[in-house]
Amino acid sequence: MVIPAPSPGTNSTDAAADESEQPTSEAPDWPLGARPLAYADFSAALKGALRDFHSTDLLARNPLLLGGIRDLSGSVGPMELKALLSETVRTLFGNPRDEKLRRVIELTYFQPAPKQEVVADRLSLSFGTYRRHLTTARDRLTRWLWESWRDAPTQPEVPAALWPTPKPEKSEGESAASPEAREPAPPRLSVVILPFLNIGGDAQDDHFADGITETLTTDLSRCPGVFAISRNTAFAYKGKLIDTRQIGRELGVRYVLEGSVQDAGERMRFNAQLVDAESGAHLWAERFDKERGDLLDMQDEVTARLARTILIELIAAESRRAAREHPDRLDSVDHTLHGWAAWHRHLSLEVARQARRFFEAALRLDENNLGALLGLANAHMSEVNMYASNDRAGQTRAAEAAAMKALALAPDNADARVTYGTVLFAMRAPERALREFKFAVSLDGNLAMAHAYIGLMKFLLGRGRETRADVEEAMRLNPRDPLLFQWHFFIGLADVYLGRVTRGIESLRKTIEINPNWGHSHFMLAGALALAGQPSEAAKVCAVARRLAPHFSIAKFCAEAVSDNPLFLAQRERFYEGLRLAGVPEG
Repeated sequence: MVIPAPSPGTNSTDAAADESEQPTSEAPDWPLGARPLAYADFSAALKGALRDFHSTDLLARNPLLLGGIRDLSGSVGPMELKALLSETVRTLFGNPRDEKLRRVIELTYFQPAPKQEVVADRLSLSFGTYRRHLTTARDRLTRWLWESWRDAPTQPEVPAALWPTPKPEKSEGESAASPEAREPAPPRLSVVILPFLNIGGDAQDDHFADGITETLTTDLSRCPGVFAISRNTAFAYKGKLIDTRQIGRELGVRYVLEGSVQDAGERMRFNAQLVDAESGAHLWAERFDKERGDLLDMQDEVTARLARTILIELIAAESRRAAREHPDRLDSVDHTLHGWAAWHRHLSLEVARQARRFFEAALRLDENNLGALLGLANAHMSEVNMYASNDRAGQTRAAEAAAMKALALAPDNADARVTYGTVLFAMRAPERALREFKFAVSLDGNLAMAHAYIGLMKFLLGRGRETRADVEEAMRLNPRDPLLFQWHFFIGLADVYLGRVTRGIESLRKTIEINPNWGHSHFMLAGALALAGQPSEAAKVCAVARRLAPHFSIAKFCAEAVSDNPLFLAQRERFYEGLRLAGVPEG
């Protein structure tokens, strides 16, 4: 999932308020923290600053300085702006997976300006790929600085003197506001991962705990919309007993993650707690054990599991905060957070439609909101793929349009590739969908849902015996994913189609235990029970299924088969008889 930084026009204020943001020739020089440039002007100014990086005279006239930084400190000028841009690029693209984006920016703008064709050749990229990387990197840099300068002027990764601090005027007779009252709100989804404690271990375990902290910071920082404090800054707190609220104030973050690693001989125990940095309240905690094995493999598995869960908890917390603090003025990001928070609850037809309404509201405010585009496509596909849509073709077209736009905005985003794969799946193109899911895994090997969908596509292509291994890999990577119920469903249905009905029933029962609100799984369990010679229970399960999904029928299930693989269709033909025996309506 992707939660982008707000872009221009994404708030819910009226047109007059939007117009008031536009700069006019008569407008005074407002400090950035008091009255920031409109996003379009900010983006153009930043692009100009990058282009003029080696021209001090031109940089001195750049709106980023004329708009307010100049007014806050007489020492802030072109050289400080250059230092800020250089440091921000190193921080923002500091993890190894973003190395190419960092190199594209640095070679294009920070070194003596070679032609772009020369930069592309130096990086061994085609010119078209180089241009896409350059656009992606510049857009990420722009959005990050826009969100940070507007909402969080004090960040430890960038020289503090360069971040403007609003200085509200006092009316006559009014006392000065306290420093706390003047502090701007930290960015949404902002978090610091404190160094994990090594409890009772040796020096090797200490290095392992530090590796967990560093990898988890990297994984979370790669999620658009998440502002993760750098590893170097976080490690300044190692071994210090400091209240999480103080850490939140010092670093300008809303959330603090604490954790520990405990050596227990053949096993290692991991603890993690997510804390609200404003109140000090614990929002989420998890403890799990792992058999000791290869430390790097174990580190990847632990961080993959934690990163996905922490992101989900951050989204839920920010959604609650928006509903509590400003329910009448939600912007595009707020609506997107609400949509994903709904989506992560036990999925049902009602929940999918509720999430879709949130994503549609977000896109009305910002049509380029990547997280909302992916959420909209997923919500449509959920309805289609649970055989609940009354307009399968129309919803599939809407999902395809949203997914293609998301890919145009972020072609190397693994979540976008998975979403597009689900659309291809609904378009009866499982071979193409399988390629998309494999591409997603090549972009992010720890993306559990991509592994699960690979298993499902193999099932649709008549390779159901391979399904379990891929889906179990997804479960290993994230055993508490909100979509875990679907993964048990994939395994269960593959087993039933292969004739392993009793084994398939076990998995389908787990699906319903985890999420009793998904009607499709009830129908499949009813058919499997009937094939297993349990007609009484099959009829009871079918009755529940018909209440949850009243429009499902054997005719609809048959007409909307998503693969034309002969082996898959032959297996499916046998399953129709089980549905009939269970009492599923014909049409």
